[in-house]
Amino acid sequence: MNILCGCGELARCRTSWTENNPARRFLGCPNFMDPTTNCNFFQWVDAPLPNRWYQARMYELYLNRRNAQEQLLELNNRNSRILFYNRLLIVLLVGMVLIKFL
Repeated sequence: MNILCGCGELARCRTSWTENNPARRFLGCPNFMDPTTNCNFFQWVDAPLPNRWYQARMYELYLNRRNAQEQLLELNNRNSRILFYNRLLIVLLVGMVLIKFL
């Protein structure tokens, strides 16, 4: 699916995660944020979800996944800090033992 947008660039496939169009793919200009090109190419790839219930469930799943990813990142950061402080404590304890016996 190679489609050129209005400014001659190859349109990129992205996924919408808005509440009204969750998990719906679309083609858009790669320069859509560049005010000098003024290309507003946009084309849906997927049909809309069948009803509002499906839209709400897909958006809810997206939010749950995003929240889980944020929690995982936070836990990983916390574990990294704990590991750093544990290693620092070991180095300090070994240093104190070496100083005591030397």
